[in-house]
Order: sequence, then structure tokens, then C-alpha cells
Amino acid sequence: MGLKEQLHVIKEKQGAGKASLEEGVRAVVDAVARALKIKPDEVALLLVTTTGNTLKFVWPTQLYSANAVLPVGHKNAMASAVLQTRKGKVDNKMAESRHLKFFENVKGMDTSGVPIQKMIALPLMQGTNAVGVLEVSRKGKTPEAAGPNFTPEDAQALLALAKEFTPGLAALVPDPFL
Repeated sequence: MGLKEQLHVIKEKQGAGKASLEEGVRAVVDAVARALKIKPDEVALLLVTTTGNTLKFVWPTQLYSANAVLPVGHKNAMASAVLQTRKGKVDNKMAESRHLKFFENVKGMDTSGVPIQKMIALPLMQGTNAVGVLEVSRKGKTPEAAGPNFTPEDAQALLALAKEFTPGLAALVPDPFL
């Protein structure tokens, strides 16, 4: 069963809500990690809240449990920039770029305290509406230790996957989502 079908089954069984969103997010993260050969800890998934003013982390679970959010207009967050421009971005020199570092220091993850060296970020679109942001990183003490650079092909594969799962994931979001 493909990811799109998995999300549909979750929606049919449970409807929209916290438990179904968590199950759907886990399926999405697993698929993304497999597709790009990264650890689930190297995925961040943020969704726009009902107010439209903030992006809420739904992955990693530690940030979701803590109700971690970013203002949609934050000037140093790649997620905010990607959401505002509605354009994806690949940065293979992320450690040198100005960015928020709290995701690198989330406790309880295998990659806690390890810097992000490389990242792909893209908006999650449903029609003309941006519903969230997907960030995929490679973490390591050095760029070489983090693994290979992300390629345009990686970005295209991620974009195709996001187009497949975004409508199903959006259907699982509870209303209101704060």
C-alpha cells in the first residue's frame, strides 16, 4: 500500500484528529527517510496553524509534544522563508548559513547536539495554499561526516513525494489546529 492510500485509510478509520495526525505523520516521515536514505531524526515537519500566524512542529515528536511553533514571518528560519516564497530550497552549506539551531539541540534524538550540515526545505502545497513545510537534513560533525550533498534529483524526488502525501496529511489535521 502506498503512502497516499495509507493516509486515506487512517482518515477513513479515525477521521481528523490528534491521534490520526500522529499516525499519518509517522507514515510520512518513514517514507521520506526511506526515499532520501536519512534518519527519521533528520526530518522536520511543520504545519500552518488555524490562525495562519505560526508553523507548528508535528515532527519530531519531542517538538510536537512541547507545542513548539515558529512565527510564519521569522527572519532566520528557513521554514518561514520557504513558506513565504512558496519555493523549495537546497542548502548544502547549512552549517555556514544563518539559521535557527534549536532543532539541532532537541533532547532525546539520536542526532541531538549534531549540527545540520545540509538541508532541503519545501513548502507543502494544497492547490494554491501552503499548508506546511517539510525540512530534510543531513547532520554530522563535519559536512563530510553528514554524507553526500543533496542533489536536484533529491529535491525532485522529495517534491514528488510531498505532492503525493500533502492532501492526505492535511485531511488528518484537527480543527482548530493550534
